[in-house]
Amino acid sequence: MRTIELSTGRIREGFANGDVIVTLLPANTKFPWVTPAIFRPELVPEELMAQGLTLTVEEYVHAMETLVNDYRFTMYNICYKRILVCWILFAFTVLLTLLFSGLQGVALFSLGVGWLFLNAAAIFLCMWVKLRLARGLEKCLARVNKQLIKHKILLVLDDRGRISCHKVNLCFLYFDSGPCVSFLNEFLEHTEQNGGETIKAGWESKLDIDLNDIVIQGNTPVRVSRKQAVAQELYLSYLQRWGKDFLRRRLDWTVQEAGVHETPRHLQSSICPCQYEEEVLRNKIKIHLQRKQCCGLNCLGCWM
Repeated sequence: MRTIELSTGRIREGFANGDVIVTLLPANTKFPWVTPAIFRPELVPEELMAQGLTLTVEEYVHAMETLVNDYRFTMYNICYKRILVCWILFAFTVLLTLLFSGLQGVALFSLGVGWLFLNAAAIFLCMWVKLRLARGLEKCLARVNKQLIKHKILLVLDDRGRISCHKVNLCFLYFDSGPCVSFLNEFLEHTEQNGGETIKAGWESKLDIDLNDIVIQGNTPVRVSRKQAVAQELYLSYLQRWGKDFLRRRLDWTVQEAGVHETPRHLQSSICPCQYEEEVLRNKIKIHLQRKQCCGLNCLGCWM
């Protein structure tokens, strides 16, 4: 039997795209530097049951269980903000040990130079690990949001902690994903038609999603095209990245000198997900074409 706790605050009944429905904080409060944040799926916020929202208790619990039971969410929660700090503290301890070890001359100099190279390599390794953790979290939340977008709800994780694991916020946003998915579908079709297979081969390998057709095995193998689903997969894959910037107000429209702002598409206050992802795709295609038009070698121009 599940325990459902409902809040007593006033429930909002009308939502517009980009509105924050509710923000969930970790259920545990003790030892934030030691224990990871814990979210209890059985505790259902009453705000998500507001009039106008179609999400049910069972669907909410299932979505939250999908999130909290995913190892990528746990690894991000524990390691993302800590791995670099822990290495810096360890490297500083090693440096102090070398300085007070009593070594002198060439031995101390050699160990110091070796420590510098090792420290630089480890910092780059930590940054790479953080990037992989962030990409893993994006795929994890894509699975969860695939269950929520039919209810016009998005789930975004906003981590504002430094060392503490308890500053992880789960933000539920109201957003109608249909227009954005339709636009991305049209954008991909237009890109394929204008650029042909040359451009398609370029951005296909950079989308971090599987664009291959689905083959149904049986007496007669049937190949089902994924063109209808690829736009939604693309939309879901970048939602966490967009949501993080959106919550920190990095995507708000800016007023130009003439006193007008750029044209909004599906969100009045800032860049909507399809605008954000369109820009990401255009940059990926541009970089790929620049590399193909180069000499074909690993020259400096290929990396700039």
